[in-house]
Amino acid sequence: INCHNGPLFTDNEFHNDGLTYFKRKYEDLGLYNVTKKPEDVGKFKTPGLRNVMKTAPWFHNGLFPDMDGVMNMYNVGMPVQRVRPEQENDPLLPKNDKLLKGLMLSKAEKDAVVSFLDALTSPTILIRVEKLPQ
Repeated sequence: INCHNGPLFTDNEFHNDGLTYFKRKYEDLGLYNVTKKPEDVGKFKTPGLRNVMKTAPWFHNGLFPDMDGVMNMYNVGMPVQRVRPEQENDPLLPKNDKLLKGLMLSKAEKDAVVSFLDALTSPTILIRVEKLPQ
């Protein structure tokens, strides 16, 4: 609830969730690509949770196709970048947001969170898809 709070279940802020793949294949520097500020490396905007069960795959890179993966990642506290010696002084080395800590939930508690997220999901899609002219 540190980031997913309020009526829309988002703080509308940018946070580093540890999934930048810094200096590896699939690297995504997030907000830094726009601002060029080193402190923005790996930051992505917190999405709202309304209708979340219909928006898979989850995270900015689509890493998790199912909610079990999402819950397990939050439960352990997100990945932490292993710093190699040549990266120690790199000004772009991403730093995970301190708000992200392991939840340490039991299976029953994780199931309850998923049930809550399901309750935030409308049974029908309210967006009408316009047909293209033939």
